[in-house]
Amino acid sequence: MLKISNEIKIALLALAALALGFWGFKFLKGQNVLTTSKTFYVKYDNVDQLRPSSPVFIKGFQVGMVKDMYIDKTDDKTIITVLSIEGKVDIPKDAIASIIGLSLMGGKAIEILIPHPCDGDCAESGDYLIGGSKSLIQSLLGNPEDFDAYTDRLKKGLSIDFDSLARANPNGVAGSVVALDNSLHNIELMTKQLNEILALNKQSIAAITGNFASISGTIKANDKNISDAIANLSALSAQLKDAGLDQTSKKAASAIDSVTMSLASLRSTLAATTGTINRVDTLAQNLVRGKGLVGKTLTDEELYNNLVSTSRHLHLLLQDLRLHPTRYNTVKVKLFGKKKTKYANPTDDPAYQILVDSLERDYSKKVKN
Repeated sequence: MLKISNEIKIALLALAALALGFWGFKFLKGQNVLTTSKTFYVKYDNVDQLRPSSPVFIKGFQVGMVKDMYIDKTDDKTIITVLSIEGKVDIPKDAIASIIGLSLMGGKAIEILIPHPCDGDCAESGDYLIGGSKSLIQSLLGNPEDFDAYTDRLKKGLSIDFDSLARANPNGVAGSVVALDNSLHNIELMTKQLNEILALNKQSIAAITGNFASISGTIKANDKNISDAIANLSALSAQLKDAGLDQTSKKAASAIDSVTMSLASLRSTLAATTGTINRVDTLAQNLVRGKGLVGKTLTDEELYNNLVSTSRHLHLLLQDLRLHPTRYNTVKVKLFGKKKTKYANPTDDPAYQILVDSLERDYSKKVKN
């Protein structure tokens, strides 16, 4: 079985990605490299914000895209538009390529108007088509000669006999219009009745207004008595203030509040101290029982042995770094293939022999115990 290496797989994937990117770039520019297409040219005096990659339609069916646009160098006024049309579409030479509006929100396209079928006299790739343009209203409603027909239809719609339609269909639109007219008539009658009620009660309203005026005059006549009463109340308030009763009550309340705050603060301090002592005691018990990271570090013998072993391996690494520094100061990069370097123990180093002897002594002590 044929085995494909990783290098070949990466190369094939890169080629596929480049091909897909090239196709997408051409497609965004209006060119589909996977299908055959024809190229036509159209001259316009004003393209009205038409852009490359805009669609090209025939009777609402998209048959191509705008490939490119540039200014004619012969007069520097005419704009030449390059159209890419599907190869299986036949277009007569007298076809008109009109610029149309897609919607009220904007956007332009080209619509090719074909006056007759193409019978042997078709435009070839590279030919120029006749250019034209349509306004937004023309694009939405069609031929301007049809505007009169739309207007006549609208006039006929506005001259409908709603009364006859309401009798024929009370629940329809005509019935709703008649009901709305009756509601407006009823509102008009209610307004007239309200005016009559106000006219009949005009004298009563005048009497009520006179009573309000009389009450206001009475209050004004007794204004001096009211002022005297207010002055007496002010004098009484001043005498009570001079007696110092309010200051004594304020001092007593302030002292009580101070004592209350002191007791609350003392209670909070005692509670915080008790909580702190409980947490310290819990922490100490957890350390003794070997709970948590710190507790396990203090009581786990295996962790201690692992730390000792790691320290010894680190010592070996430092010895190898001292004996063979070239292994660590050179960076080798290899993209393809594999190359493994075997590790050689530093057996010739006296420090390595000392480390081995210490490990043997530790092992002997452990066996005797």
